Amino acid sequence: RGGGEHGASRGHGHAPLGLDVGTSRIVLARGSGSSAKTESQLNAFVSVPYSKFTENILKQNKVSYHLNGGREIFIFGNESEKFANFFNTDARRPMRHGVLNPTEENGLLVIQSIIEKLLPKTKKHELVCFSVPGPGRDMTSDLVYHEAMLKNLLGGLGYNAKAINEGLAVIFAELESDNFTGIGISCGGGMCNVCLAFMSVPVFAFSTSKAGDYIDTSVASVTGEAPTRIRIVKEEGLDLRRTPKDKFESALHIYYEEMILALVEALRTDFVKAANLPRMDRALPIVLSGGTAMPRGFVERFSQALDQADLPFKVSDVRLASDPLTATARGCAIAALHEE
Repeated sequence: RGGGEHGASRGHGHAPLGLDVGTSRIVLARGSGSSAKTESQLNAFVSVPYSKFTENILKQNKVSYHLNGGREIFIFGNESEKFANFFNTDARRPMRHGVLNPTEENGLLVIQSIIEKLLPKTKKHELVCFSVPGPGRDMTSDLVYHEAMLKNLLGGLGYNAKAINEGLAVIFAELESDNFTGIGISCGGGMCNVCLAFMSVPVFAFSTSKAGDYIDTSVASVTGEAPTRIRIVKEEGLDLRRTPKDKFESALHIYYEEMILALVEALRTDFVKAANLPRMDRALPIVLSGGTAMPRGFVERFSQALDQADLPFKVSDVRLASDPLTATARGCAIAALHEE
């Protein structure tokens, strides 16, 4: 392949590119296997009124921002959380339930700004595989629109973009030693994505809308605390194996339990409904990934729920992805490597 050398001057020839466009984070993986490098940005932004002074301060501090006309400044990505906490407000989210947020008119613009920070414009038409959720039980048309808009956006930056199911990407990233056969589950902010694959071929995929954001907003609603605050409690040390020590942890345990039961039940019913299942003569591994699967004790809780459900298939083991936050992006990069 020609053109490798001028790419190499930027330090990476044609490393395969994988992009996880998630509701709470956008993650880029460059390269595959042990050499993969990943970086991520929060998929969120905060709007502050425009002034030349503010703009200069942001520039000096190397804070990522986007000028929206002369009226406001969008502070996006990882910095948005600091600003949201400082102003005691919730950062705005360009996506909701795994797809573009229809009530956020600036959503696509912000996603483009975040992606450009991770993936600069190119003229080389490199392939990038990006993640899309599986069909939800309550949404299909939004998914078609979401996928097409992301494809256009990446195309506009000079990339040849191909969509990969999020659950399948988890299988690519984590189940190589099982011949890419098993169930990949990505528990994200907007939704939980599930895919069953047989020798890398997806058999079925679906998503459920009870995921991280659902837990945060439900807990916030019953405790009277802001969802951002709940997210911090959750990410800083929730342990589902221990007795809750306050009302926040009690509520987190309750909604986590509900989310896990809904996910296992969806897995059971979709398996029963699937018409074209290959003969599964061996037990299947299940791999869990995504930020929502990270609290200690999640894997144990999920395994218990599986044991109590009357599943139409056998499970060999339930494991957490080697790096749950980057599994989808790494799987997308593996898909890109094999597509080229």
